[in-house]
Amino acid sequence: MTQAPAIEGTRVSVAAEQRSFPPYDAFHGTPSPMLWRQVRIETPRGAAAFEQTDYGHPGKLNPWQPRGIDSSLLPKLPELKALAEAVTAIL
Repeated sequence: MTQAPAIEGTRVSVAAEQRSFPPYDAFHGTPSPMLWRQVRIETPRGAAAFEQTDYGHPGKLNPWQPRGIDSSLLPKLPELKALAEAVTAIL
């Protein structure tokens, strides 16, 4: 009996979280509700995290902000931000 060759693969994990905070919440302190999003991406080369809020102007999201990106992933920053945008589009 011959053994089947091993199958190699690569896994990328993406987790997205979205929360709404009421006006004057301790997290933001503004008189308007605030939307907060976080995306965490894990790859074999490292991990990256991004955060986005509508702080300062309710309903209009600020640009994604890096919140920890392994140096090995820095050359892929535009692609990582695009992935964060894509995954939160389905929330």
